[in-house]
Amino acid sequence: MKKPILFGFIFTLLILTSCKDTSETDPDRLLNLKGKVYFLSETQVFPLEGALITVQDHFTQTVSDNAGNFTLNFEPEGEEDEFDITLQVSKIGYELNGVYVQAKRGMQTTVPDVLMKTAGNDSLPIDDPDEEISGEPAHIEIYGKHNSHVYVKTSGLQETAMIQFRVTDAAGVPVDTDHKALVHFEILNGPGGGEYLFPDTMTTVRGLAYTVLNSGTIAGPVQINAWLESDTDIVHSLPVRVAVYGGLPDQDHLSLGFEYVNIAGHVHLGIIDEITAFVGDRYSNPVAPGTIVYFNSDYGIIEGAAVTDEMGRATVEYMSAFPLPPQPQIVSLAKITAHTYGDTLQSDLLSISGNLLLTGQTGPIVISPDHFNFDYTNTPLQFNYTISDIWGYPLVSGSRISVEATDGAVYGDVNITTRDTQFSGAGTTDFSFAWAPGDSLETPQVYISIKVETPVSGNGYRSVSILGDNDEN
Repeated sequence: MKKPILFGFIFTLLILTSCKDTSETDPDRLLNLKGKVYFLSETQVFPLEGALITVQDHFTQTVSDNAGNFTLNFEPEGEEDEFDITLQVSKIGYELNGVYVQAKRGMQTTVPDVLMKTAGNDSLPIDDPDEEISGEPAHIEIYGKHNSHVYVKTSGLQETAMIQFRVTDAAGVPVDTDHKALVHFEILNGPGGGEYLFPDTMTTVRGLAYTVLNSGTIAGPVQINAWLESDTDIVHSLPVRVAVYGGLPDQDHLSLGFEYVNIAGHVHLGIIDEITAFVGDRYSNPVAPGTIVYFNSDYGIIEGAAVTDEMGRATVEYMSAFPLPPQPQIVSLAKITAHTYGDTLQSDLLSISGNLLLTGQTGPIVISPDHFNFDYTNTPLQFNYTISDIWGYPLVSGSRISVEATDGAVYGDVNITTRDTQFSGAGTTDFSFAWAPGDSLETPQVYISIKVETPVSGNGYRSVSILGDNDEN
């Protein structure tokens, strides 16, 4: 009987083992992060204990130990295997810092060392036992330095800014433990993209309190106010302003503009044309200032790169030079391409292209009819004429076209300044005018002349004259 009992025990044990709780987290689905936090003094670096490390957007945090070490093990939502992780590191009396890493499920990721600086040159050590005795809270002042800008949410860039305040009594002494105050934080004005403060209240520690601005999805300025209620008054700080910059570039918000779309590149070498890339993020905000945009062209010479300004504009100079389009009679376009990256690893390449027309010398002026007759009756005559470069492309902007007659009157397209365009046709290369002799024109002949004058770096001067004969002579 002993053998069946033993067999039954083993069988039961196997069943229990196979029925192990499947709700336990699979280690292969965890992100494992480890790192160190240091305090940076003027001359040395020391481990920093008690720093709060928060994983943005994943609701996970921990605190560094007495050696500055920290570990984070958590299961992120979603089915992806790789994640872009932003860690926020904070501690009272220190400037907020952050670090960005890429982590993979089931793999241990070493976070780059985080260096923390005290907030301002006159920072008081939080653990200093010698605390000056103060009076009741009377003032709130901005304390130390803070980030003047952050980036929109999910940009993969710094999305938080810690702002510290110091509460003092009427004599300017930081409030002590017996006079600690509850400080409230609020956003006075913001772009309205879901930005928020955390915490929104904090009790002072050795006179210090802080909040962290978390950016939303819209770029713009944010004004932050700190206030407290004393026994006799409500005390406010000066508003703190932090700019929320746009996020990473987005393909749908990438465009290219030209100062001129038509230059006489086949006539003059060295013509400068400004090319601007306009770069926005997926929320249609300008990307962060300093975003690099690269440029190239298949013909001519162009500056290789530029950085965006506050409105997401990156401008370079294009210069007409060799090589030039080899068959301009077929197509005479220089293709200019701007590209940047939609991620911090430079793997998501974004690009946009545009064409610059390189025109040649002004071609012969064609007018129809090229000879006319008139009489004493005031009968208007209609003329059509074409002005273009030698390949039929429109002249550069700023070219002046004038039509004059030695007698009679001309009206219509007789005083034209060309616009910047790449398209041929009515109003750009094709024009018309009428000439009327008047009721008593007795001159035997009339000359009508058409002149083209272009800018210094334009296509060049041209003129033509046609003759009209008086049938009554």
